[in-house]
Amino acid sequence: MILGESVTEIRQPTPRRGTNLPRMGDFNLTVILDAIRRSSGGLSRVELAQIVGLSPQTISNISRRLLDQHLIVEAGKEGSGPGKPRTILRLNPSGMYALGVHLDPAVITTVVLDLVGDVVKHSRIPTPAGSNPQRVIAAIAEEIKALIEDSGVDTGKIAGLGVAAPGPIDLDEGTVVDPPLMTGWDRVHLRDALAEATGLETLVDKDVTSAAVAETWAGGASGTGSFIFMYMGTGIGCGIVLNDEVVRGTSGNAGEIGHIIVDPDGPACDCGLRGCVKSSCIPQVLVAEAEEQGVLNGGRKGTEGPEVQEALPGFAMPRMQVTNGPSRS
Repeated sequence: MILGESVTEIRQPTPRRGTNLPRMGDFNLTVILDAIRRSSGGLSRVELAQIVGLSPQTISNISRRLLDQHLIVEAGKEGSGPGKPRTILRLNPSGMYALGVHLDPAVITTVVLDLVGDVVKHSRIPTPAGSNPQRVIAAIAEEIKALIEDSGVDTGKIAGLGVAAPGPIDLDEGTVVDPPLMTGWDRVHLRDALAEATGLETLVDKDVTSAAVAETWAGGASGTGSFIFMYMGTGIGCGIVLNDEVVRGTSGNAGEIGHIIVDPDGPACDCGLRGCVKSSCIPQVLVAEAEEQGVLNGGRKGTEGPEVQEALPGFAMPRMQVTNGPSRS
């Protein structure tokens, strides 16, 4: 479900502005990289100065740094009128890479991404059974090592590792705080453990928040600056973005919708109430109901997370978009 401002008027995310104050070079470098990334066709130095509000000299100096670091490339010239043609700057996909891990109670997905966000290599393995976090962490580290080797990426070009994990998450400590479907994961220091196991700088965030960040980074599912990202995996949750900013809430865990009651007469929930989102709408429940009504053939091997997720592609669901204009599905 996407919450946008209008069906017909799509607002692109507002680019960040730089500053010409001294000692702000690294911030300005990030702002320029972000502006180039947001432009599908690349930008000239003149256009960059107009967009980010930096002086031409600052743009020239930082562009040279980025070129020397192979993070951007000069991709030809443009210009149809009088005057010197402008050189277009674009991101260099092979200039830097990142690792990503999605830890789900049922499956672990690992990816290698290039600088423009394209997937270079990915893998998907079942999450080790049981309630031993160290076993899962070891499996993730081993999978990361294998994926890097398979991708052929230079390890010196890997910026770091991002981990999307089930909430709640303590962002400051980098810990997973007793997620409902992962027994034994109370206050597990996932960030530090993976950083030590892989040697990579590591960030940990909640899975739905990570998905919302990714949608924002890519321009949003519909190009709007405000939306709700609904996640359905082994569990369910949502990420919230307002005016291009991810809403985290006071605890950093906004979007925990599992215990909102949607059907007072619905199935019992482990919280003691009935008809919570968690007990009524998670994939296990939907797949079981679809099989009962003949929507799915019921031929899956078991009732655990991986088997349920394998059945989901055969379960077609309408895509809804909620806006101020007419609704569409």
